[in-house]
Amino acid sequence: MSQKRNQQHLQHSTVHSKPAQLDALIDNGQPQFGVFSTVKHINYLDYYSPLISQKPLSNWRKDLKANQFCFIQIIEPPFRVCFALATIKIATSAFVYIYNEETEQLEIGEALQPITRRSEFKGDHYQGQMSFSHSKLSLTLDFTPEQVSIELDSHYLTANANLERQQQPLAICTPTGRRGWTFTQKEPLSATTGEITIKAGAKITADGQQHKIELTKTTRANLDWTLGYMRHETNWFWSCVNSYLTDGRHFLLNLSMGVNETGMSENACWLDGEIFYLPPVLFERKGTDDLSVDIWHIYHRNLGWSSVDIDLTFTPIRVYKKRDNFGMVASIFEQWLGEYSGEIRLAGKVIRLDKVLGLAEDHFAKW
Repeated sequence: MSQKRNQQHLQHSTVHSKPAQLDALIDNGQPQFGVFSTVKHINYLDYYSPLISQKPLSNWRKDLKANQFCFIQIIEPPFRVCFALATIKIATSAFVYIYNEETEQLEIGEALQPITRRSEFKGDHYQGQMSFSHSKLSLTLDFTPEQVSIELDSHYLTANANLERQQQPLAICTPTGRRGWTFTQKEPLSATTGEITIKAGAKITADGQQHKIELTKTTRANLDWTLGYMRHETNWFWSCVNSYLTDGRHFLLNLSMGVNETGMSENACWLDGEIFYLPPVLFERKGTDDLSVDIWHIYHRNLGWSSVDIDLTFTPIRVYKKRDNFGMVASIFEQWLGEYSGEIRLAGKVIRLDKVLGLAEDHFAKW
């Protein structure tokens, strides 16, 4: 095959190939690795690994070893609401924050409980429910093939929403360490019904009064759902942009580094709901805590094997930061809001970002 034809083949397979659909992730005791269009059932309790134990493990022990988390972002300018629910079985936590783009104010709510106290994790991302109840924060997420429904209540914020799923999610499963694996699904969402209420007294509004925000079809949202048997020590970087471009198209970007350890990547972008698969990227975070010099560089350089160039900078503005250390279990979590600038070139398309607001995450976990 000539070099030109080879490049055309790589361009097609990288950007436009159509992954397979799976009814269940675990087949004959083993996970199926790869990038998929749909995985309907994460039957992780059917997983068997002789590297974990030479004897069959009971379901409760397999369930104990599996980490699970879900993150959702809802954007209705000038407000951006981000919330998550995560469990490592010996502890379960949730957070929510709201950011006002006009005032650059950030308000945070969070809660932590031992084991899975007052929490439930039923089913999976395709058909299931996750819930968490605490005096500071309660959150229920219901998943169906058509939508994700949200009920959230905190001291300063409530949210009720139905978010419609689109047809092209990113679903990927890869080996993790010597004996584990990680499944994750990322996807754009759009609101069908719902509202966010900022309660009276919240500092996020200038007047301190109650504000109701109606969600519409133009409301932007995205989902990040993950389950897996991860390394005892895990560190990842993550980048997310969810915005309308200057030409009116909706654009969602998902980039990461650190979890997947193979040639496959959980990187993709969506243009008006159409997915484009992206190659691995490098994150470089240089400087100090002084935000004026702490500029991130996220890039992939085309060395001839791929048709994609990625060259982005991220300038932080505000951060939600949380640190926990319980000996065998620890976490350093930083999720930044900031501005992205640069270009993504793929399949003859050039996507230019100029100070577009997005998220960037640096997370170390020992679990």
